[in-house]
Amino acid sequence: MIKNKDLLVVLIRLFLGYIFFSAGMCKLTNGNFGQIIGPPWLEEALAKHGLGFFAQVVATFQVIIGALLMSQRYSLLGAIMLVPMNVAILTVTVSMNWTGTPYINAFFLGLNLVLLFVERQKFMFLFNPIADHLIKPTLTDKLGQNKYSWLGLGFCALILVAASYNLLLTNLLALLIFVCLALTVLYKRAFSLIDRILIGLPFVAMTIVTFANLSSFAVALHLIVLSTEAILLVVRIYLSSRSKKAEETGMLAGNT
Repeated sequence: MIKNKDLLVVLIRLFLGYIFFSAGMCKLTNGNFGQIIGPPWLEEALAKHGLGFFAQVVATFQVIIGALLMSQRYSLLGAIMLVPMNVAILTVTVSMNWTGTPYINAFFLGLNLVLLFVERQKFMFLFNPIADHLIKPTLTDKLGQNKYSWLGLGFCALILVAASYNLLLTNLLALLIFVCLALTVLYKRAFSLIDRILIGLPFVAMTIVTFANLSSFAVALHLIVLSTEAILLVVRIYLSSRSKKAEETGMLAGNT
């Protein structure tokens, strides 16, 4: 069973990844792509001020950053790129006095900083560039080092082109992206059954949100998936803590 920290890192990457991937796709498809945060009318609003192209660039980079986070292979790059975007979004929502939205964006920024803090060892050379720095790969670094991550990122490049032309093709590519990026993580044999379920359920939730317009039961299904995820995560953390205590007790008993 992997450490709770490693599992939570993967889940945070997937969560933030889909949040921004779907937000960007929704803008690029004029609100016709399932998403959790918005606003889908950003391009239309900014176009009135001659900033329509700027809105498209923002949406495009939201998709790219989201895909990088979910790919695991380039999740650190995605987390770094996400910081200025999160800060900019938070600043805008505070400046415009949006009710509640700044707190949500502050939460996203907090999760973003958590990802960078976990990988802080990789930034130590910035503070002492003349010293030697040994960086040991962790379990999360080894995720995504397979063909599935490349396929997922390749489909992401295609979806950016398809978004402006064909919604059906866009949704099909989104489904292929979710499948490839799910296989990217689940390909790793270090995960137990409960870990695989915890990692697989977010992709199920992504698919439900993306295709919510096809079913009247989408909201109920999404709540069921989220509730199952929350319950299993609590159980998983409890079992891991219990296992760790048992190992420590065994080691103490062996030493005595």
